[in-house]
Amino acid sequence: MAKEDFKFHAGHFVAYEGFRERLHGHNYRAGVRLYGSRKICSDGYVIDFGNIKKVTRKVCKELNELFLCPMYSDVIDVSEVDGQVYLSCQDGSHFSFPAADCALLPIVHSTAEELAIYLWSKILHELNAKWLLERGVHTLEVVVAEAPSQEATFRLEIPKDGLGDKMLDVRTFIKEGKLRPMPCSYTKEDKKESVSTSKASSSDTQSVAVHLLPH
Repeated sequence: MAKEDFKFHAGHFVAYEGFRERLHGHNYRAGVRLYGSRKICSDGYVIDFGNIKKVTRKVCKELNELFLCPMYSDVIDVSEVDGQVYLSCQDGSHFSFPAADCALLPIVHSTAEELAIYLWSKILHELNAKWLLERGVHTLEVVVAEAPSQEATFRLEIPKDGLGDKMLDVRTFIKEGKLRPMPCSYTKEDKKESVSTSKASSSDTQSVAVHLLPH
């Protein structure tokens, strides 16, 4: 389920060993999908869409117009003093934001992938894992798009005992080691080719997606 108001506008930058993006923002969109058994409940539903919409809007609103601050980063030192959040980055950059303008998130990097895992936990808490399991829902999937057709999907079975008061620990989903992506960089020739291709086939839609699914 993806609705026009499943969205939030937020600032962020991704940083890891030896690299930091410039501070920028995205118009994020979210999507939710629930997987149930082949039998529906006596009321005719697997789950009322209204419940999903209410929860997803609430979770998105909590991030809207804020700076997404990764509290578990290993290259950013974060501190909060007298209503201000201070960030000291490995590359020597320093930032200061009013605490009210920040979402202090239990993630390592503010990527679409980690945001999808974070939203998965938040949405599951709000919907109530025990209630979902009783209704035959066994798997929750959350999509976070930072641009049209540029998204990450996280799908995981709902734990039989729920999560209690805890969140999924994003760090358990990150591989150890020094594997790093190549930062996005385009030469002038690449940009010219991109513009030329866009003009020649404006009806084509480019899509980039990452899916985090159980093995």
